[in-house]
Amino acid sequence: MKLLKFTLISILGLSLCTACGGDGDGGETPGPGKPEGPDKSSTTGIDRFDASNIFSRNTYLPDNTAMQGFNLDSDGSVWYTQLSSTNQAQLNWVRAQPNKGTGVQTENKDYMKLTYFGHGTNTALEEDGTDRYLWAGAYGVCNAKGQYWNEKLVGRVKYVKGATVKTNECNDYYYIGDYTDLHPSIDAENDLLTINYGDSKNSSYRCFVIYKLSEAKKAPMTNVTITCTDGFQTDRPASTNPVSVVVRCHDLTTLTPVARPRFLKTGYGASGATYYDWQGYDVHKNRLYYAEGQSNYNLFGSFYSGSSFAYVTVFDFEGNIVEERTQVAVVSDKDKLTQIGVSVFGTLEAEGIKVYKDKLYLGYTARGIAADNTNHYQNIFVFDPSSK
Repeated sequence: MKLLKFTLISILGLSLCTACGGDGDGGETPGPGKPEGPDKSSTTGIDRFDASNIFSRNTYLPDNTAMQGFNLDSDGSVWYTQLSSTNQAQLNWVRAQPNKGTGVQTENKDYMKLTYFGHGTNTALEEDGTDRYLWAGAYGVCNAKGQYWNEKLVGRVKYVKGATVKTNECNDYYYIGDYTDLHPSIDAENDLLTINYGDSKNSSYRCFVIYKLSEAKKAPMTNVTITCTDGFQTDRPASTNPVSVVVRCHDLTTLTPVARPRFLKTGYGASGATYYDWQGYDVHKNRLYYAEGQSNYNLFGSFYSGSSFAYVTVFDFEGNIVEERTQVAVVSDKDKLTQIGVSVFGTLEAEGIKVYKDKLYLGYTARGIAADNTNHYQNIFVFDPSSK
């Protein structure tokens, strides 16, 4: 009987641990010095910084604006997406090389233009032999400020240097249902396509759906009617006139997703935490990396007030926190940013996050490379991915 009692307790204890989803110590009661549950501290190293964390700095793109994000190529290139300074309906898709020096590197020769797509907050690069394809939200809606948001589909566009491609001219389109604000991520190594989307019925949540990339590219075709604005038809970028169009798409609603993670847009950090603008995400293996942040200039309207802030949180495919919301220390360190020649004002805006070849890359647009130069320069820092 004693043996049976011990076995039952052990089984119940194991069941409780499994139901909680924890990675604890076999159900032992935490003692002095033991954490209350799994350790969720960051293993990425973003809480510290030295010269080895600089991947590329002070890159100037075709327009004097912030990048919206970046992608990394097996040939060593960096692909930037950037909104035009003169036409908010235009995204520049720029091929560049990492800037390993301290001076300014101008990259404005090798790029194409994507028009009437959307904001380009998060994009993905696909390599197919010598060809490169950008996956981005498409068929955006122009608002009263002339900005394009509320992307209804994901478009796939082949890179052609010097070309201009409108939102209705993509090589392929992908439909996930009646959602908006679509932003893709690709983990080619693990055959994953993730799409972040806005759900009007769950507006307090950041929602994602994850598919097998190979299945998504072979998904059956369907005709989808969507509503957007008519700029791509009239060549009037600021037009807010609604129009309905029929688009031939790969229908991803016919597939069984790998996962559908979601989490609250706020409230996932420590009690009383201040949250900042969402600045991109990436999925690698079984982890979802989520970036937020704002520069002191965007927060306070001045280069001379306050600090910039950036944070990274790591989730699993059920939306549970694996590594807690952790501050990217260097972004708030004005002395360090001045020392490495990036910004004398400490003005860094978080813009993009990628996990590639077992490294974590964080993108930032800096202003104030010198006191008399407030142009926008792009920087990428490199850290370790989550080991949990």
